[in-house]
Amino acid sequence: MIGILLLASPTIVLLIKPPNSQQFSEIYLLGGNHTFDNMPFNIQAGTQYLVYLGVVNNMESSSYYTLLVKLANENQLPSATSGQPTSLPSLFEYKTFLPVGQSFESPLSFQVNNLKVVNGVCTLSDISINGVDTQINKESAWNSEKSGYYYNLFIELWIFNESLGTTQYNNRFVSLNLNMTV
Repeated sequence: MIGILLLASPTIVLLIKPPNSQQFSEIYLLGGNHTFDNMPFNIQAGTQYLVYLGVVNNMESSSYYTLLVKLANENQLPSATSGQPTSLPSLFEYKTFLPVGQSFESPLSFQVNNLKVVNGVCTLSDISINGVDTQINKESAWNSEKSGYYYNLFIELWIFNESLGTTQYNNRFVSLNLNMTV
């Protein structure tokens, strides 16, 4: 009886598959020294800031990733529970292909070039992302509770869906809370 079980065990392993581990993609931001410390927060016009953006493929197959960099004021923040991307325009885009278990990391530099405050409203009208200058008119009202003009630089994660032949939002994003100082 034991001999039959020993002979059958290789065949049983082929028929009984262990459960798959959880499949997911990671997205992250690190400060300029590759840690969570020293993340930019108090932002001044004309100063360049640096963070590192990364993605890790823990899916069951290789994937094409798109990372969309967007800017929001406090009233336009993305919802982590809606499953929907924001309708805000993309300021910069990263595209990468990652085999299973591989990662992508790239510097993300940004600089606010034109910032004005009039009657308690801060208007950010020009920002550079990785040296690409973009004209925007993003307003933020004074937040008296937090004493600042707040914006969020955030990055949405999109993954190519082979069966549908399209890139889809993966309901994941990371963000930097930024206080514009003038």
